[in-house]
Amino acid sequence: MNRLSGFLTTLALSSILAFSVSGCGTLIDPGHEGLRQLVFRQHSLQKGPLMDGFYWHFPWNNIFVYKTTWQSRTEEVHVLTEEALHIFVRVTVTYRPKTSQLYELAQTIGPHYYSQVIRPPFVTITRTEFAWHKHNRLGQDSPIIESDILKKLKAALADMPLVIARVSIDHIQYDRQVTDAISDKIATHQKAEQKVYEEDIAKENADIARTNAQGEADAEDIQASGDAKAILVKAQAKAKAQMEISKTLTKQYIQLKAFDNPATRYYFVPTGKDGLPLIINAGSSGPNFNSRTSPK
Repeated sequence: MNRLSGFLTTLALSSILAFSVSGCGTLIDPGHEGLRQLVFRQHSLQKGPLMDGFYWHFPWNNIFVYKTTWQSRTEEVHVLTEEALHIFVRVTVTYRPKTSQLYELAQTIGPHYYSQVIRPPFVTITRTEFAWHKHNRLGQDSPIIESDILKKLKAALADMPLVIARVSIDHIQYDRQVTDAISDKIATHQKAEQKVYEEDIAKENADIARTNAQGEADAEDIQASGDAKAILVKAQAKAKAQMEISKTLTKQYIQLKAFDNPATRYYFVPTGKDGLPLIINAGSSGPNFNSRTSPK
């Protein structure tokens, strides 16, 4: 009986020891650093950081792991604009702990430093900064709001072992009634601009048509004027030529030109001494040309 009891006790202790040895270890991933805690020492938290790797330790000791790369948190915040309009925004802050002050971070704040130190001023400053801007200008003023939130958040956490990199506005859910009113106003303005544009186009087309018609009329006037001048010049030249010819034209010249023309046919009428034509006596046996005498 005693042997059995001793065997069971030894088996239990061996199991506990094996479980303790095999289960008491911490894996630190890349981008993280750890701080070892030795419970039975006066200053249990060790200052020297542990880099990535696996570390074995007794079950009563511990290793606290902190992410040292950049990380982001997004907050959904309800804010009021300058006109006291309620809107919903989604903002993100990017941060990381200072690796050189990881021991101070663990001593003063601990692993939940975002919810305890960063989030409260981040949300408060976001509400304050949005209250300085008008509803209709939030989209244009977003870079200014982001810059102001970042600057004031850095100032609020200046004594903390933390680095705040940036603040970004991810989404702004505007007031629905105001948005609809703005959309209607923009649509009305665009319709008015479209109407003005169409009127301008119609006016330009009318001006072009009038210009073309005037150009065609001017061209016709120029052509008619040119034709009239050409006819007048031609008539003047012809009249002048006829005038010059009439100065030298004589009866004898006209007769000469008539005889020279091969297409002209001539009929000769004999005349007497007095210039009167001769009458042929048809009653005689032969032609007898007698000259009429002039009456006495």
